[in-house]
Amino acid sequence: MARRWWRRDIWDPFDIMREIQEEIDEIFNEFFRGPRLWSYRRFGEPREEFEMRSEGVWREPFVDIFDTGEEFVITAELPGVRKEDIKVRVTSDTIYIEAQVKREQELEREGAVRIERYYSGYRRVIRLPEEVIPEKAKAKYNNGVLEIRVPKKHPTKKEEKEGFEVKIE
Repeated sequence: MARRWWRRDIWDPFDIMREIQEEIDEIFNEFFRGPRLWSYRRFGEPREEFEMRSEGVWREPFVDIFDTGEEFVITAELPGVRKEDIKVRVTSDTIYIEAQVKREQELEREGAVRIERYYSGYRRVIRLPEEVIPEKAKAKYNNGVLEIRVPKKHPTKKEEKEGFEVKIE
């Protein structure tokens, strides 16, 4: 980072603000420079070049977790993944999801041919609030959505509403 040196013999109230701004700029530059769990397509960048540039990018899939009382139902969005490339591991209180996307592309431009391989995927670790029975877990994958059902070790019954509702005047 190129630091500017200001005249120190004259007090300028904006010196501190400039230094803070430079430090904030450096933090953001570091954040967007290194490897990330996501990647953005640059303005005007062809899709093929973006996919080749973002090779090896791992993302966290979007998940929904439902507690039915008897079991936890987890749905994860894994678009573009084949069923054979998904790995799910369940322990007594954690679910590990890993899915790999593999593509091979052949591009032909101006008589030159190149073959590119693209590897990316999804990884997610989900901590459950209660103990489950891992050996009874079931999973199914349909149209890019993975559904995992894991029964609880100590099921909880949903409380029934007792009494009667009082009308408010």
